[in-house]
Amino acid sequence: MIPVGLRHPSLRYIDNKFEAADFLNNILMYVPLGIALSGSSLLRTFLFGLSLSTAAEVLQMGYVDRIPSGADITSNTCGALAGYLVALVWFWATGIDPKSLRVPRPLAAVGIPAAIFGVILLVDHPTRSDFSNWSPGFHLSIGNELSGDRPWVGTISEFQIYPFAMAPSQIDELARQAAHADDTAFPSGGLIPPATSGTRYGRSLLSSNEELNFHDALVRQNQLTLLVSMRTNNLDQSGPARIITYSQDRDNRNFTLAQIHDTLTFRLRTPASGGNGANPALYSGPVLSLNRTAFVAAVYDGRFSRLYVDGKLVAHADLGARRPRLPRRLFPWLPREMPIREIELGVSESILSAFFSLGIFAFAGVPRRRSTRLFVGAVAGAAIGGAVWIFGVSEPNLGLRILLECVGAGLVISASVETEAQRHEPAPGVQRPVSV
Repeated sequence: MIPVGLRHPSLRYIDNKFEAADFLNNILMYVPLGIALSGSSLLRTFLFGLSLSTAAEVLQMGYVDRIPSGADITSNTCGALAGYLVALVWFWATGIDPKSLRVPRPLAAVGIPAAIFGVILLVDHPTRSDFSNWSPGFHLSIGNELSGDRPWVGTISEFQIYPFAMAPSQIDELARQAAHADDTAFPSGGLIPPATSGTRYGRSLLSSNEELNFHDALVRQNQLTLLVSMRTNNLDQSGPARIITYSQDRDNRNFTLAQIHDTLTFRLRTPASGGNGANPALYSGPVLSLNRTAFVAAVYDGRFSRLYVDGKLVAHADLGARRPRLPRRLFPWLPREMPIREIELGVSESILSAFFSLGIFAFAGVPRRRSTRLFVGAVAGAAIGGAVWIFGVSEPNLGLRILLECVGAGLVISASVETEAQRHEPAPGVQRPVSV
């Protein structure tokens, strides 16, 4: 439910295509929800899972690069029901309530050093925004990946790539010329030979020697400008659909300009943005329309990535900004399709805040008053979020978001934790033991 970028919501983004792996992942993701609701009823679990999943899918209609799906709602709801049934079977077989997890105090105390070590791993990395991690073995193509699985339907009348960053004023002047002429002459000094204009989609544009020279010229300057005059023939394309890509496959690229419905995305590989160039990628608002040629420019000056359409700046990002990141050694252990950026910002700091809160309760004890517990949890979360913000984030909006997520995680833990003695104490005014 965490957005990478926003777009105008539309029902045409819905795709109900069934994929077995995705269906199974969605079921597993909602099993814990069913376990948490096992003390209620099967009907309530069904309604809760259905409502939460529907809310997530509806929100995704306004999130760039997300695909809302009725199949996801079905699989998520099935996951909640499966979790409910698993919890009942577990309780019937063992007599242990699966909603409660007993954590020995020494193990909980390890949460403090684990959280501190985790924060160091997230923030202790160099922020490099050059092309030093580019691969010379990738191929430049138009209209599709060489693997053939990201086709684009449209027309490219002219494009060129330069080993320097054009000034905004020059981009604006070229856009004015394009608006008043059927055939705009791009400036000289480009790296693409004229003979490539008739190349078929999804085929390598350059020979092996040309590809090596192309790679070396861009890496030497750590700058680029991509100019393209293009017209889309279909506003329902997603994937994203590759317009121009310098890549190996759909997951590994040096750069890619692509279409997502009536928007554009530009992904550029640097040590900071990752091998997929998506951390972060550029996403425009609705800028494309049928039967109209668009003049598009993607510019990178060594730190800032910018995307222009008809001379207007439609997206930009600071690729040199400090951000928390997962250690690279963890990537081989994660699924290829996992959205690393969301995992970093939506889960990692929250887990560390939970560990830190649990460790504090292990050392200092669990206060009997819930308000005191909530205060301790909020402070613990703020400590983790504040440390990540101070040492690992240079963008205030991102830092505030991380801080709020960490405080929320601390509050959740503090509202859930209790000692064995507190668990079996009668609540005020109640004669029988209760469990929270």
